[in-house]
Amino acid sequence: MAEFDVFLAHNSKDKSEVQLIAAALRRRNLKPWIDDDHIPPGKSIQYEIQQALPLVKSAAIFIGVHGLGRWQVLELESLISQCVDRNIPVIPVLLPGVNQLPKNLIFLDR
Repeated sequence: MAEFDVFLAHNSKDKSEVQLIAAALRRRNLKPWIDDDHIPPGKSIQYEIQQALPLVKSAAIFIGVHGLGRWQVLELESLISQCVDRNIPVIPVLLPGVNQLPKNLIFLDR
């Protein structure tokens, strides 16, 4: 499996905005990992995400007006662990309508 420049962790309710960002990253010759592109129909979401995480160089945690999605919470926990173990950056991205990090995600402030 190939390496990816950035893992895009997002709430499914923010999918359309994140897909636009993924397309913009590709135009800049970056390789984003986004679930729609890398989880084949019928495959285990959890399995595919677990396979992808060791292959990413960074992660973007998208925070939209809907808050974190249930899968995104699990991804975030794994990504923070990867950040420490592999020294990869975990970058919070505030989507339109969000002006600050939620208080319960203060560790992303760094």
